[in-house]
Amino acid sequence: MNLFVSQFSNKIDKKGRISLPSLFRNALPKSSKNEIILFKSLKYKAIEACSSERINQISERIDALDIFSDDQEDFSTSIFSEIIPTNIDKEGRFQIPDQLKNYSNIDKEVMYIGQGHYFQIWEPTAAIERQKKSRQRLIEKRKTLSSILTKSSE
Repeated sequence: MNLFVSQFSNKIDKKGRISLPSLFRNALPKSSKNEIILFKSLKYKAIEACSSERINQISERIDALDIFSDDQEDFSTSIFSEIIPTNIDKEGRFQIPDQLKNYSNIDKEVMYIGQGHYFQIWEPTAAIERQKKSRQRLIEKRKTLSSILTKSSE
């Protein structure tokens, strides 16, 4: 399975389009190579982006919650009501809708951050700060890859 990995910065062109990095385009499932799903991050002032297959996985997990719970309703409302399916043109370009640009403080440039099965789109300065904080938190808590790999094999 292909994953969204690495980081890339890209400028928004005069028509408001940005190019999806080819490494990310190649990670999209063949069934949805020309579409990505965009929505507001629940945790950061950033945009989450993924394939429709990933949204279906998220839907299954939300559906597994108690149908009468606040969590089920909150996740459903916060995710599904704000999803914006976005087409990618033949050159790999797409537009970020204004409401998502405003939410994430994106103006003229973006930074893509790979997250495995999805990716994030950030305002570049905020992305760099987020990366520093994530790494610092891992270092402070003495987290290593072996600590998560051994837990999954137990």
